[in-house]
Amino acid sequence: MGDNSTKFVDYLDKYKSQRQCRYVDYLNMLNLINLNYDMNHIADKSYIGNHFQPIGKNDDSFYTTYSASKWNTTTPVGNDKHKEKINIDNLYTLWQQEHTVDISINHLEPIREPEKTKFIKIDKKVGSIKDLLEIIEQNEYAADTEYNIDLKSLHNIKSELTEMNNMIGMEEMKKSVLDQLLYFVQELHVGKQISEFKHTVIYGSPGTGKTEIAKIIGNMYSKLGILKNNVFKKVTRNDLIAGYLGQTAIKTRKVIDECMGGVLFIDEAYSLASQENNDIYSKECLDTICEALSDHKDNLMVIIAGYEKELEETFFRVNRGLESRFIWRFKMEPYNAMEMMKIFKKKVLEQEWEFENVDDIKEKWFAEKKELFKNFGRDIELLFTYSKIAHSRRIYGKEKELRKKLSVEDMNTGYETFLKNRNSQKENNQFIHTLFI
Repeated sequence: MGDNSTKFVDYLDKYKSQRQCRYVDYLNMLNLINLNYDMNHIADKSYIGNHFQPIGKNDDSFYTTYSASKWNTTTPVGNDKHKEKINIDNLYTLWQQEHTVDISINHLEPIREPEKTKFIKIDKKVGSIKDLLEIIEQNEYAADTEYNIDLKSLHNIKSELTEMNNMIGMEEMKKSVLDQLLYFVQELHVGKQISEFKHTVIYGSPGTGKTEIAKIIGNMYSKLGILKNNVFKKVTRNDLIAGYLGQTAIKTRKVIDECMGGVLFIDEAYSLASQENNDIYSKECLDTICEALSDHKDNLMVIIAGYEKELEETFFRVNRGLESRFIWRFKMEPYNAMEMMKIFKKKVLEQEWEFENVDDIKEKWFAEKKELFKNFGRDIELLFTYSKIAHSRRIYGKEKELRKKLSVEDMNTGYETFLKNRNSQKENNQFIHTLFI
């Protein structure tokens, strides 16, 4: 090995220690490799290893070679003593031994941004997510241009901003997310011996889109580099609390470790604690979470969701230190009749259905039934499912042109099925409850 050569793996490790790569950096690197396959000599020995041999499309030698290879775990390999050591767990170690390759550092050039030769000032008051999208649409990012805002980052999260902007209703929640985004994207949370919490509470009823919002936030912050990994893990009580004292802390820490660099989303977080009883398992879990919120505030974002009143009386009651660590609070307002109608129409179009007469679908229809859609978006989705079933019965044996065209009659029949099934579920729950009294 010469002075200017080293092992490829060692080079990557050294590169990583010198520079913390963000998620977007990896995307850029992969893009450069794809665009410059030949220029970067990807087929050189330094990349493909010592044992690379091109195989033609009609060459049967691959199958002959593979059958006798130690990589084929279905074929006995070597003598019995060696065969016992071959298993799936150590195949990667064997692969490393077969692919120890030296590379020349001189051939590897660091990725450099072009020199900034121009300056553009973007002067626009931002009061909504729609305003950010207008900035993106009106200003293409150029690598040789300096901007007074981080335009490149905005372009990176365009799809997430569009998805959130297109969500029906939630106007106050969208403004709250915008405030959080503008704060972090300008790195105002970073300072000398200061690093503020990203942990967030989303208040709201089931079916109001809390999980979708949490996922969008996680994706945005990973693309911006605020979170190092694109990790999103949704958990409930069963994922965190064990059946024995001492095991809950271990189980909770394991989940937290899996979410490092990303988002841990705890839905219905009030289920982790009781309003009245001081459950020692719940306290062990919440104490462990509280500790992690501070110890890993730079490398972890925890989002909890649930009803506001229940969270205050359970989750935050058990450990008072939790409240000060969740400084961001988003509130999902219940959908009104107009928003429910828009959600229903949106679901119909997304599944490539249509209405016999869209003008027959009135806000009044939803206003009369709104109070019975307790789970909002989830119930609207059920209504659509039952309406499709009613439609299939109505158009059976009729012209094909009628297929996938919903009528108000289909919706009325679907609504009756929705009520019948909901009442049956209530009766079953009451019956099961009486078995344990």
